[in-house]
Amino acid sequence: MCGIVGIFEYRRGAAVEHGLVRRMNDSITHRGPDDAGYLFHGAVGLGMRRLSVIDLAGGHQPIGNETGDVQVVFNGEIYNFASLRRELEEGGHVFRTHSDTEVIVHAYEEWGDACVARFEGMFAFALLDRRRSEHGDRLLIARDHLGKKPLYYADVDGTLVFGSELKPLLLHPKVRRTLDPEALGHYLALRMIPAPLSVFREVKKLPPGHTMSVSRAGVTLRRYWDWRSYADDEMPPFDELVADVRRMIFAAVERRLVADVPLGAFLSGGLDSSAVVAVMSRLMPGRVKTFSIGFEGPASHNELPKARRMAEHLGTDHHELFAQPDLVELLPEFVRYADEPFAISSALPTLLLARAARKEVTVVLTGDGGDEVFGGYAQYLFERWASLLRMSPSGLDPAAIRAASALYGQLGERGAGFRRIARFLQAARRPTAGARRLAWANAPDDGEVRAMLSPELREGHRSTAARLDDEIDAGLRRLAPEAITNAFDVLLYLPDEMLAKVDRMTMAASLEARSPLLDLALVQRLAGVAFARKVPGLGRSSLKQVLRAAVGDLLPPDGRDAPKWGFNVPLDPWFRGKARSYLLEHLSPERVARRGVFDPSAVRDVLARFDAGRADANTHVFPLLVFELWAEQYLDH
Repeated sequence: MCGIVGIFEYRRGAAVEHGLVRRMNDSITHRGPDDAGYLFHGAVGLGMRRLSVIDLAGGHQPIGNETGDVQVVFNGEIYNFASLRRELEEGGHVFRTHSDTEVIVHAYEEWGDACVARFEGMFAFALLDRRRSEHGDRLLIARDHLGKKPLYYADVDGTLVFGSELKPLLLHPKVRRTLDPEALGHYLALRMIPAPLSVFREVKKLPPGHTMSVSRAGVTLRRYWDWRSYADDEMPPFDELVADVRRMIFAAVERRLVADVPLGAFLSGGLDSSAVVAVMSRLMPGRVKTFSIGFEGPASHNELPKARRMAEHLGTDHHELFAQPDLVELLPEFVRYADEPFAISSALPTLLLARAARKEVTVVLTGDGGDEVFGGYAQYLFERWASLLRMSPSGLDPAAIRAASALYGQLGERGAGFRRIARFLQAARRPTAGARRLAWANAPDDGEVRAMLSPELREGHRSTAARLDDEIDAGLRRLAPEAITNAFDVLLYLPDEMLAKVDRMTMAASLEARSPLLDLALVQRLAGVAFARKVPGLGRSSLKQVLRAAVGDLLPPDGRDAPKWGFNVPLDPWFRGKARSYLLEHLSPERVARRGVFDPSAVRDVLARFDAGRADANTHVFPLLVFELWAEQYLDH
């Protein structure tokens, strides 16, 4: 695992400033504390930071081909590098290291840009081809299929600046810190900023499954892989599907156990992480090192007892972290590593757990992706229920909706069950799949978002529901409504929330995270299976049925049938207690007005509704606080 940076003066051909590339590289040292490497060739400057995981002695980058005219800097892992290497060696290619990185240059020589689609793993790389062509030197930049590894870039006046994080780009004098109003609106609704946007107008994210070609001819983006092309409604026999999935999970875990450094796993006690650890225990010699975290407060914020029982059953070498973090100290640090405004509160325990795990191991396996691949989120059931209601003439009666809405507004903290029913009825009536997906997440709707933005920024606001609906092509529209909701999760929430969180927080601790449940073959296989086969019923017990059946014999009954369990953070009691004054200080009307991004009266209204129990700490309050903390670091300094 590494980080990469680079500059290409592709229009003017001017020599790149070496010192600037080195400073950019230094800004991501946490991603790779073991080594640094550089390549300077006229108008091109590349840098990388290395976290040594495979071929500790021979994996220094950049790595080139036999003649040195094709060279690459690389962040990630290619899990099928051994089979690709054998194929390339049979074709006459000569390798000098045992690193997976070297496979990239020889694969490019053999197959050109088409090599990227052959790589199975997590990666972002920049490959310089100095073999003479009519357009001179050429840079090929690529990001993995699902977006596990990040890549930011800015194309300004014939200069391409790029990096694994936003920080190095901001060191370049051409990259201006002009906020993007559309990105800010999506942030308030999603608590993250979806690709290709970034918080700054001139900076973009290379979308998952894309390559970028850069030369004197210009900059060209191309999609080489699309999850939507695999989405289908096949109904394979259940037992046959379960057998396939079990075999694929074992293969995916086994490929992710290749490392020349200590390796362990995050364990929450939920089905996904338990499944991964159970398979690891079958495949690894000795006891698997596992790591869990819990917070003081309600049982819903403490996963330790559940994880402990699972660790005992699987016989792991288990490590627990009971966190009582000081938010005043932790939040600014979290914001610095998050890089963009990123208000996913589960990132806080991920950061703390990554630091604890790094004391014992360099690589961890996680259960990330299980909900998206196998159908584990409650919103899939909500969408199915809503679809059934819409088919009933009286199921979504407007008068019932108005009555429920009125009740919802009056209940405050009382009657949580009634509030959930009222919210469901409101959400079910939303006109599009994107609008309902936001409502299932209790996200601010387009009207709330517009009200929160300052008058100057409202002009650039674009509907987040429409942004989600844009992802749905004709092929997806023929699928079940809950399958369309799942598509939103795979195409937007997975890369820009889940995977961004894991990458940023583990890399902050110089820890590599691998996600076997997001193995490419597994993702493609399950994408083609009808949602009715993956989630066959209307109750929570029907979620992730295929995964439960595939690994159920490896787990105790309470682990196999356990409800979803993630890294929960007690924001609500924190913002009402220990962190109350900190919250009010940073979101005071004076400070909000001075910042000029949000409307002070709208922010005051959010805080009042939070105090009355009618606005959620996670979805409404935390994003406002995180943005202000981010602005102090990225706009004020």
